[in-house]
Amino acid sequence: MRFTNISQIRHHLYRMNPGAQSIRNYPVRLLSESEVSLPHSHLESGAEKVKAMEISIPISERLTLNDNLVSLAHDDLALGTVVCAVDSSLSVIYQEHIDYSIDYEDGTILRIDSGSILSGAEVVVWYLHYRIYLKGVDYSFDYSRGRMRRLTSGAIEDGQELLIDYSLGSSEFSDSEIDQCIAEGESEVVTLIKPEYHDSDDPALQTAATWMTLSLLCRNSAGMIGENTGFSQADSWMDLSRSYRETAMKLLTWFRREAPQMNPPHLT
Repeated sequence: MRFTNISQIRHHLYRMNPGAQSIRNYPVRLLSESEVSLPHSHLESGAEKVKAMEISIPISERLTLNDNLVSLAHDDLALGTVVCAVDSSLSVIYQEHIDYSIDYEDGTILRIDSGSILSGAEVVVWYLHYRIYLKGVDYSFDYSRGRMRRLTSGAIEDGQELLIDYSLGSSEFSDSEIDQCIAEGESEVVTLIKPEYHDSDDPALQTAATWMTLSLLCRNSAGMIGENTGFSQADSWMDLSRSYRETAMKLLTWFRREAPQMNPPHLT
């Protein structure tokens, strides 16, 4: 029988990384055509956004705000760079979240009814925005491994600092990867325990097999990260792998096979 299952493993994987489904503004520097590793693998295909700030002088626009969303000339605004004022002299500066709200990704502004901006009032808005680069033109992306590289024929300069948005897939591991680790972990468990426990439904054995599988998955994560960069993260995964394995081995203590008896050596 199997002591654990994919659903049980996924439950623990979620608890290891709860809610961290979207990563925003992760900084990277692409050198030549070298691959760069992101902190995660198995990313959602096509969900990444590779961007950089290419201007340092804010853009200004004069807008009339009413009760509807108003679109700026650009989207993908840089977080925290928006200034909204009554006029270009900045004699009165309105407050974000109190007088107006901004959608930085879509590049829209909305007057807040309880704030100081009257419906139909004219305002001046300053902001900075990102340049967005194109996959297959400016960079390549390996979603499964969480790797990217600069394409020399594109617009990303060698050594340029970038910010990356991306989303994790439904799991850091596919069902087939988890199933393979379950098989490997349970195979080791079976070799360690007495035969009479091979069909046992003892909760301690189920937990031990789960911990053994998680140890193998953590080891695999360390290998994925450690192939290129992110060695401190790889070390953390390996520490977690060892911790899971040590716990599993302690749980198996009461089910272990007896060590084979060895006859003392004798001279003939």
